[in-house]
Amino acid sequence: RIVNVSSSAGLLKNIQSEQVRGILDNAESLTEETIDEMLNQFLRDFKEGSQEIKGWPSFLPPYCVSKAALNAYTRILAKEYPSIITNCICPGYVKTDINGNTGYLPVQDAGANCLRLALLPDRKSVV
Repeated sequence: RIVNVSSSAGLLKNIQSEQVRGILDNAESLTEETIDEMLNQFLRDFKEGSQEIKGWPSFLPPYCVSKAALNAYTRILAKEYPSIITNCICPGYVKTDINGNTGYLPVQDAGANCLRLALLPDRKSVV
């Protein structure tokens, strides 16, 4: 079983570039290599300071892009290994160091939600 901890920051709507959204949204052609290429392009754009003009997120760009990549990679794993239950979860706005402890959800509650997903009975889904 695989549970990747993601974030709503990784939603494709946060990426303005139609090309990047198209790559990450195309489940049929999505590969580790395409994700790697996309991340390398982001790093080049970020180092040049051109990430915003090129359609990358303007708010916390590395965090948003890494979570979008994690979501895409989770889809690849689920497709490649159908016998392994693979999910990603956005636990909510959790009170952590990354947000200066401004989150409303205690770490224990977020952890419990992740654990619940990890302990689902086989072939059970959550809606």
